[in-house]
Parts: sequence; structure tokens; C-alpha cells
Amino acid sequence: MRTKPKDGGDTESVWLDTATARYNTTPEAEADVCVIGAGIAGLTVAFELLRDGRRVVVLDDGPIGGGETGRTSAHLASAVDDHYYKLEDKFGEEGARLVAESHGAAIDYIETVSRELDIECEFHRVDGYLFAPPGEQADRILDKELATAKRAGLAVDKIARAPLPFDTGPALRIARQAEFHPLRYLRGLAETVIHRGGRIHTNSHVTSIEPGEPLRIVLANGGHVLCRQAVDATNGAMSSPFKMAIAQAAYRTYVVAFDIPAGTIPHALYWDTADPYHYLRVTPGDEDREVLLVGGNDHRVGQGDPIKQWMDLEAWTRHWIPTVGDVVARWSGQILEPADMLAHIGKSPDIDELFIVTGDSGDGLTHGTIAGLMLPSLMRGESHPWAGIYDPKRSHMHALRALVSEAARSSAPYTDWLRGGDVPSIDDIQPGEGAVVRRGLHMIAAYRDDAGICHLRSATCPHLRGVVHWNAGEHTWDCPCHGSRFDAYGRVLNGPAPTDLATIEKPKREEEPTRTPLQATEARDRR
Repeated sequence: MRTKPKDGGDTESVWLDTATARYNTTPEAEADVCVIGAGIAGLTVAFELLRDGRRVVVLDDGPIGGGETGRTSAHLASAVDDHYYKLEDKFGEEGARLVAESHGAAIDYIETVSRELDIECEFHRVDGYLFAPPGEQADRILDKELATAKRAGLAVDKIARAPLPFDTGPALRIARQAEFHPLRYLRGLAETVIHRGGRIHTNSHVTSIEPGEPLRIVLANGGHVLCRQAVDATNGAMSSPFKMAIAQAAYRTYVVAFDIPAGTIPHALYWDTADPYHYLRVTPGDEDREVLLVGGNDHRVGQGDPIKQWMDLEAWTRHWIPTVGDVVARWSGQILEPADMLAHIGKSPDIDELFIVTGDSGDGLTHGTIAGLMLPSLMRGESHPWAGIYDPKRSHMHALRALVSEAARSSAPYTDWLRGGDVPSIDDIQPGEGAVVRRGLHMIAAYRDDAGICHLRSATCPHLRGVVHWNAGEHTWDCPCHGSRFDAYGRVLNGPAPTDLATIEKPKREEEPTRTPLQATEARDRR
């Protein structure tokens, strides 16, 4: 247990063997473009804007890649998670083709940039395999996906089985997918941004974006940056706390990493058609070892049991691949699922000259790269062939059922205001753990650090007043309504909430719970 949680939670991904840089300098007062977020979306956009000759400043409250880019399983796929037969149903053949084209172009871009900048990021082309869960028949789904993926332009065929150590049954094989080390790639991008005159400032938390000419980017330390245009690449769209919060829902996804002998499983991307689905890939380990990454078990933020999700993933893996070795890492990441399955990349629906990148839908590495390919054109006032399908202002009425369903799941947790706390007293919280405690009409998020000191914050999410839940896996406070997350001390980690949980002064002594007359008599007798 730690006294200072990490930027995205208490766990570490296998990618964090790469030191993520911090640039602890005071941001410039002015820039042409201010990019908020130093993940793959923000740095790719910054890199491309510098090619346009813009003065660019990048702000992030953590190290580069300290958010979701460092918590991915690092699949680079044009075979998107939501399946082409579903996309074709909502967006037509042309829409599905543009999705395939944009994700394929994103993979090509990462390959080209890593080669041109000489970034050693373990980029390799691999095949992808989609199969049914073991023991289930899914020929109808696979055949539908085969036909629509071909129409979308993917190089795909159907084979007898995927090359895993168990019989998957029939599978689709998709060519020209890829794998890489995301933080090594990001470090190379960041170094090039600095070399070409861009400015990156970490430990710089943005609390709001004020409209006007120029835009005013307000920082938590009281400073600000003025700019002509800005890009919200914070993943959770903190600049659009209402419109985007309605159009997409926040999920946690889980990864368990296993030690395996090198060569046990071919390097490829693997997915099944379960709901929630599983995804697998292999990455290099130490010497003659490799690491198998197994992910899945997604659930709405704050509405699941993280420890159980990891345990179920491990049990599933050991059942179907009993030769795997020890667990070497486990972590979770944040996914924003748009109601109609496509990311939101383009002009903000709220503020002129602000552009947003959100709604990764499980494909954040390629969506973030698509933003770098697309946004500079839109920021110059030009059109782009992909702009329509990713437009944040597009109608979502063709996904009305999903909108209503997710809205209901977002509203249900507000009943937390009617319940008691997780524990009756702050004294019941063990070191390294947190719990919500009710005090009258107030709900308090209480965390006791390893030294036994209790840190109190309001349990009210500053976004839309949901009651946060303690995440025992990541040691974070997670809002079950719209997915905002905060570290154990209340510092905001994921939007749409732009600010920390409010501080509450600790009482001099914890109030005793109300006693029955019999309990009061027994207490007097003991004295």
C-alpha cells in the first residue's frame, strides 16, 4: 500500500518500465494553440500543429502518458471493438468504410512516425483474430462481420481457428494490425515536440476554459494561458460536462499480465465475441520470457467490483491457457463509450475555437492518432473526409435506445443519497483504505493513509453531485454517475469533473454512533 497514489490509480501497467517525463516549468502566458492533455491524442495533435508553424503549448497535470495512454493493452487495430456490422447498420456502408480507412491510416501513421523519428517502440505488424467464446457457436456473427468488414475495406478471411493454445473454433483473421510500446512511442513524440519548439508543461491542472477572443485557459494554481484555439484531449471532455456526458458513458476495463516462455503464443491481436469481451496480446518480457496480456470484464465506472474483475480474468485465463505462469502486473483503464459507438473528434459543441477528442470506445490509441491527422485541417477552417462521422455535434438519435439505457444507469446511483455510509465510523477504516461515511445530510469520502492519518473530502462529485464510491483495486474515488475519478486524497484524475473533491475539516473526535438504552446501560456498567 502507498501513501501517494499514482496518476491513474494505484496499479502499474507493464509499459511503466519507461520513465515518463515531467516538464515542471511555468506555462507561457500566450500561445497560438493550447493542447490540454499529454497523452497520445494531445501529443499527436501538438506534433502536427508544429508542422503548421503554430506556437503550441501542451498542459497536463501528470507526466506525459500518465493518464489512459499508459493504462492501455496497446492494441493497434483497424478491426474496431464495436464491429463493422453494427457500424454499417447505423452509418451505412460509406460510414463503415471511413471508420476502417481512418483507423488503418492511424496505424500507418504510427509506423511512419516511429520510423522517421527513430523511435524504438517495438512496433510490429501482426494479424488480428476474432473468435467466439470457447464452447459457443458464433458463425452467424462471424459471417456478418466478415461480409461487412470486407465491404469496409479490411483484408479479412475466415479460418478454422485462431493460433491460441486452445480450440477457439472458427475465427476471422484480419491483416495489417499492429502492436507497440505506447509510452516509448509517446516519449519519442514528446522529445520531438520540444525539439521543434513546442512547450510541454506538466503539473499544470486546467480547471476551466473561458470562451472569448482569445480563449482563457484557467489553471488550478491561479495562472492562465491565452490562446486563439485550444484542444481538449483530456479523455473525459472536461470542457463539455453536460453534452458529452449525455452522449457517452464511462467504463473501466481490466488487464492481467502473465509470465510465459517466449514463443508460447504467437504475437497477434486476439478478441472474442463475448459481452463483455476478452482481448489478448503478447509483449516482450525479460530474456527468454514474454508477457501475455489478457483484458476485459468491462463495467460502468463505480458500478463494479475491481478485485473480482481481476480474479475472474485470471481464472478465465488459467482455465483456457493453464500453462501461464505468475501474474506480473494488473491494472485497469478508463474507456468512454459513445451511444452510437464512434468517437467524438472535432469542434466543441460548447465553445468556439475549442476542439475536443473523447469517446475512445476502446480504441483510444488509434482514435487519438486520428485526432492528430484530422484536427489541424479543421483548425485551419478546411474540410476533412472523416469530419462528419466523428463530429461531436452529430445527432445521436439513431442510438436512442442506448442513450436511454445509459442515462438510466447514470441516474440510478443518485439513490446513494438515501443510504447510510459504507461504515458507521471513520474509526472503522483501516490504513490504506477508504470508505464513505454519512454525517447527518453530508456524505464524506474518508481515506486513512499508511501512517494512520485520515484525509476527509466531500463525497459529492463536483460534476453533477453523484456520490463517489471507493475503488479498492486502484485506491481511487469513482463517480458511478458519469465516470469522474479522484485519487485517494480527492485530486481529480478523470473528467468530466474539472476540479478536486472539496476538502472537509476533520472533527476533533469522531462522534459516537447512537446507542440503544441497553447499550448505554452496558457502557455505564463497564465504566
